[in-house]
Amino acid sequence: MDRVIKKKTWTTKRILTIGGITAIVLLIAAAIYFTSGKSRLNVDTERITISEIKKGPFQEFIPVNGTVLPLTTIYLDALEGGRVEEKFVEDGAVMKKDQPILRLSNTDLELSLVNQQTAVYNLLTQMQISQNSAQQNTVNRLNSLTDANSQLKEAERVYNLNKKLLDQKVIGGQEFKQSENNYFYLLEKKRLSEQLLQQDSSSNVQQLNQTILSRIAKCIGSDA
Repeated sequence: MDRVIKKKTWTTKRILTIGGITAIVLLIAAAIYFTSGKSRLNVDTERITISEIKKGPFQEFIPVNGTVLPLTTIYLDALEGGRVEEKFVEDGAVMKKDQPILRLSNTDLELSLVNQQTAVYNLLTQMQISQNSAQQNTVNRLNSLTDANSQLKEAERVYNLNKKLLDQKVIGGQEFKQSENNYFYLLEKKRLSEQLLQQDSSSNVQQLNQTILSRIAKCIGSDA
């Protein structure tokens, strides 16, 4: 025979559910209670520093690692390279205008300068030789012109004298013609000597200029 089973009000499952909900509510209430209000921090008394409160600028230092770069960078380049013999300033130093930085040595440049000096000395020597030769040539031309003038004066004297003697019938025409020919010959010789002297002076100047230009071109070619 069947019988009615009476349903239980407090089952185990129900009790556990109610207990769990109650525990969660208590945890939430405890968290709210402890987090609300003033915060607390336990610190050792040795780590506490007490100072007087006063008004002043606020300073805060934050250590940061980084690279410092200049606003303007100027690269210096030497016209001629070489080996550094001496350094006058250190990195980061403040410099003034025309202040030397390094002292360089360049054996190739020094050798080139010596060769240029030698070429200049040779040029001056050649110019002196050419000048001496031109002066000697001019002296010879002047001596020739002096001799021609002296001979011309004597020939002119004899010519004028024979001309008078011919008019007086003292000498013959052959002797007069000989003195006349000699006079005009020496006159032409003097004219040629003067012309040669003038041309020689112009030629000496031109030759000297050509020598200078050729030597300079040779020096430039050897440097290149």
